[in-house]
Amino acid sequence: MTNPQLQVSLLRPEEAEQFMRIRHKVFKPTINKILYSRGEPSQKILDRVTKDVRDGIVNKGMLYLKCVDVATGEMIAGARWRYAKPKEEGARERTWDEVEAGFTVPEPYEESDPELFRSLFHLLNTNKREILGNRPYYTLITCAVLPQHERRGAGTMLVQWGCDRADEAGVEAYIEASLMGVPVYERLGFKPVKRIELNTKDFGAKENEAFIVMIRPAKAERMDLPTAV
Repeated sequence: MTNPQLQVSLLRPEEAEQFMRIRHKVFKPTINKILYSRGEPSQKILDRVTKDVRDGIVNKGMLYLKCVDVATGEMIAGARWRYAKPKEEGARERTWDEVEAGFTVPEPYEESDPELFRSLFHLLNTNKREILGNRPYYTLITCAVLPQHERRGAGTMLVQWGCDRADEAGVEAYIEASLMGVPVYERLGFKPVKRIELNTKDFGAKENEAFIVMIRPAKAERMDLPTAV
């Protein structure tokens, strides 16, 4: 699952802009059409996103990762994980106040359609609340690999990093996968739970944007699962 030519580590605050550039390039034909549905983001907005990444690392304990080509030193991929855990040491569940605090919706960008932007976050938050309740979990929020470096294992390594942390904590891992990404995540132990759709037709798209909610059971649960014969 690992490529010795690649190395995964935590992103440093001064690398926030590189992360933003990778994410923007990779998601330009997909999720960016929802986030920036009224046109390409301005430099002002890109600077805001960079600042959000930097602040997330420095002040909010966000788990931003980078994958670097060891030979060239180039950052070729990045990911963002979040650990939704109880504040009380030793607690097995989060309080409902803690659950709701994790469902904040950021302000839309100038290039966003506010209604579509908020609908995306409402859809994702509603399903997290319904499926996970107040259980702790790791969630993969972003995983982006530069097109010219696909099929080298960078994405797998970034996903596996979070899966390993979830196993260490004894909790589930949760993602909202694109339809194309489902086979990749299945190979890493994720199971499809639910198909969800964002209504983008009303905003000019040919079809609604679909996601597959997937969960990788906690390590103890996976060990209890029956083995196929």
